[in-house]
Amino acid sequence: MKIVTWNVGGLHSPMKRKKIVQVLKNHHVDIAMLQETHLSTEEHLKLQSWWVEQLFENPAMGRKAGVAILVRKGLDFQASRQFQDQDGRYLFIRGTLEGQELILGTIYAPNKQDKVFNEKVQRLLNTFLDIPILLGGDFNAVADPSLDRSTSGSHNWGSGGKTISYFCDSLGLLDVWRTLHPGERDYTHLSRAHNTFSRIDYFLVSPVLFSQTQDVSIAANQVSDHAWVEMTILFINQTCFNRHWRFPRDLYDDPAFLPYIRPHWIAYCFDNRKHIDNPILFWEAAKAVLRGLVISYSSHKKKVRDARILRLENLIKKERRKGRLQNSIKGRANFMTLQVELNTLLHQRCKKSHRYYQLQMFRFANK
Repeated sequence: MKIVTWNVGGLHSPMKRKKIVQVLKNHHVDIAMLQETHLSTEEHLKLQSWWVEQLFENPAMGRKAGVAILVRKGLDFQASRQFQDQDGRYLFIRGTLEGQELILGTIYAPNKQDKVFNEKVQRLLNTFLDIPILLGGDFNAVADPSLDRSTSGSHNWGSGGKTISYFCDSLGLLDVWRTLHPGERDYTHLSRAHNTFSRIDYFLVSPVLFSQTQDVSIAANQVSDHAWVEMTILFINQTCFNRHWRFPRDLYDDPAFLPYIRPHWIAYCFDNRKHIDNPILFWEAAKAVLRGLVISYSSHKKKVRDARILRLENLIKKERRKGRLQNSIKGRANFMTLQVELNTLLHQRCKKSHRYYQLQMFRFANK
């Protein structure tokens, strides 16, 4: 099961919302914890797409904060109780995931260490110490300044690291990424104001859930100035999500598709000319052949596009790991160029999904 935590940096733009949901879908995310949605309760409903079955949210105050948890269709998640604050900074859900009881939560911590906020969260979660906890969020703090920040710079980070250690020590949680990657440097956030990278987005889990964790990684910076953190965890009773094949609507506008399919159709008609007097047999067999050709064409097209996206993501990660942008104008410019190129590809992929949803709305909406 794939779970991600991602500070999306505001979702008022319809196209950005579409990009976020599309990226999560294409990466086969099962549960997405989002921070800084900047949305009201009504606006959060716009995040419910065709792959999202359950949506839990804590609305923003004005255009600040706001958190949400998206659960894909077909996932066996039963929520029994929900806890949230009045400022849109945290959301905790008690329930069962694939038959296992746990607390699923997301946090968007204040920019400066807030002892009152930390103690409020700690008191709430201390009432569930007998239940495994899985927290994901933007804690706005580095756990280890020597490892989790690209350079010391001129920015005063204060005692932000105490925030992470406070949650880990008081609740008995583990920093999943650091535990699996001791001594490694990687970052989740680019501060353009201070020209520094930092790791301020975390998964903190109880030991029993850590033992079920298979992998954790930091994705490329795309759409938002935060990279998401992705955790793969194994539950015993996991259900499958079945999809039905549909003709890809983007092929209607693909100028290369007709030149590809036409010779195959001519060859099929020639090879099966003796069955032309039986239109049912001829057409039913043709549908199977054409479907195979369409799947093959779309698969190749997707592989080429995804290979470009993967190459750009790896280049962005490489530039980010260098951690020397504040001393190199060229390095920062290269990083920004790669981000723009990646977001352009994501935008093109998003338009495909957007057209499909428009057609579905036209088909089923109240006319």
